[in-house]
Amino acid sequence: EKSKDRVIIGGTSYYIHIVDTSQTLYSISKAYDVSTEIITKENPSAVYGLRIGQALKIPVIEQEQEKKKDTERYNYHILQKGESVYSLSRKYDVPEEQIIEANPEINIFDLHVGAEMAIPRKLFREQPQFFKTDEPGIILHRVEKGENYSSLARWYNVNVRDIRRINRGLLFPREGEIIRIPYDIQEEKQIIPEADSAVINDEKLTYLFDGTPVDYTPVKDLEGKINVTLMLPLMLDENSSRKYIDSSDVHRQGRKKYKVVYRPSDWIYPRSEVFIEFYEGALLAIEALKQKGLDIDLQVFDTMRDSLRVERYLETGRLRDADLIVGPVYPDNLELVARYARRYRIPVVSPLASQKPEILRINPYLFKVQPSLNVVQDALAEEISNYYDHNLVFVHADSIWSPDLSIEFKDKIYRRLRLKVPFDDISFREVFFTSRSKYNDTINIIDHAMTVDRPNLLILASDDEAVMSEVIVNVHALLRRYDVKLIGYPDIRWLDNLDPMYFYELGIMLFTPNWVDYGQNDVRQFLKKYRELFKMEPPMRSYAWQSYDIMYYFISGLAIHGSEFMYRPSMHKPDLLQVDFNFDRTGLMNGFENNRLYLIRFKPDLKVEFINKAN
Repeated sequence: EKSKDRVIIGGTSYYIHIVDTSQTLYSISKAYDVSTEIITKENPSAVYGLRIGQALKIPVIEQEQEKKKDTERYNYHILQKGESVYSLSRKYDVPEEQIIEANPEINIFDLHVGAEMAIPRKLFREQPQFFKTDEPGIILHRVEKGENYSSLARWYNVNVRDIRRINRGLLFPREGEIIRIPYDIQEEKQIIPEADSAVINDEKLTYLFDGTPVDYTPVKDLEGKINVTLMLPLMLDENSSRKYIDSSDVHRQGRKKYKVVYRPSDWIYPRSEVFIEFYEGALLAIEALKQKGLDIDLQVFDTMRDSLRVERYLETGRLRDADLIVGPVYPDNLELVARYARRYRIPVVSPLASQKPEILRINPYLFKVQPSLNVVQDALAEEISNYYDHNLVFVHADSIWSPDLSIEFKDKIYRRLRLKVPFDDISFREVFFTSRSKYNDTINIIDHAMTVDRPNLLILASDDEAVMSEVIVNVHALLRRYDVKLIGYPDIRWLDNLDPMYFYELGIMLFTPNWVDYGQNDVRQFLKKYRELFKMEPPMRSYAWQSYDIMYYFISGLAIHGSEFMYRPSMHKPDLLQVDFNFDRTGLMNGFENNRLYLIRFKPDLKVEFINKAN
């Protein structure tokens, strides 16, 4: 019997069918009038058998209604054998993106001979809308309906890659948006009309790109004064409580015993420990800059996790004179401070990874230090595409009951792969991770996805510690039978529960925004000063490293370049401990996000290969 439960996942309608007694894959396919191939494609684990109670995703096949054709806007093409979206875009001279947008009901990775596709007709116009900026080599263009990167590249006679490079974070330009276009400065008088002053209210926001220095920016002979505000949940009230009541013991009669226990002198409230490390690293950076001649006034606010407390700090007006605000770390608190700082044009730094990229929207003075998941996936997809001749095994733990977080990641991988090889030559297999139990054996499911015909690359698309650990252990057990490497998210690096040899023998690859080289002189000096002041050494994962680099980078940038640094951070490249920041705006009036990532490869000879990837 066909299920009445329907859901929409990734824009596609599905029935959710619960397998009942005596049902088979064939009988279910007949009930829903779909092929068994479609069912197994949507439910890869079904290839290995069904079990009672198992939930299956079955695509809803609707009777296609006759569409009224819009022949003024579209040509209509019947697909022939061997044709693809790419070949159609070449044939009709229309960008692939426009063809995909015009056919939302068609899966571009599964085209069928005889299917009818709408091909947008080429748009003709007399003049594009573009505006001059104060920055040489850049004009601003207001996107019109039907325009995309490819059409704009042809119109302005520039490279698509160059347009994308200076509009990082903007995947597809939308109608009405303003984007940056590179142009030949020698042709300025011929092609540039007078600028529309209403486009951007803050003129300095046109200084968005001027290239990163090749060499490190020297930080020396500083002068002037910088007012810095640091906002962290230091939990001073909790840390000031040096005793507690212990009621864990009981009398013989069963009554609880109460006694006062005094905490050790070095006790720190657990939830504040990482933020105290951040504070310690900040102090070392400030001291280093003071020794170079800079006067720094630091004020520190304990935000706890209390938005009302943050609001009270803002109401006092004590942040109004700040030249730089670092923190807060929690999203609600950060949003309050960022809104306040935008009013007074004060740069705000979001130091930790918990912030979503949406916080940067219409917030031109906000800097997000940790690269977002989107940035990491872009880097991973690009690296994975280099293994186009491998059998790619995509492992994730998404559920049909929750949004499929891996759909966009898979799409990015496919888009890059098809630039290197024909679609039919791609070997891509998907595995839904299920924790090992009596009914689910992850190692066998992964085993079936592997092949001995070519090398295997397992893509671990999860940052859940339990999922990562179990998958890595299972794949390591298959090393004797298969040639396999593994690539995944940055958090793999911090799996302390695994034998380190797994990393080297599997040749694990991952991207990370930072890397500490203990052989560098500045790192050794940092450790020496840290030990002298705090009587301990920070672990590699300590926030002290990160806070030192953040404070050193932003304070020295303001000291050397002044307020212009807020609008063109790429002009500043100091030598830092464990990171090289690369900040780009996520949109014309948005804030900046760091997209610098390093590729780490663990090699069988027990060495770690470190590759500085220029994002």
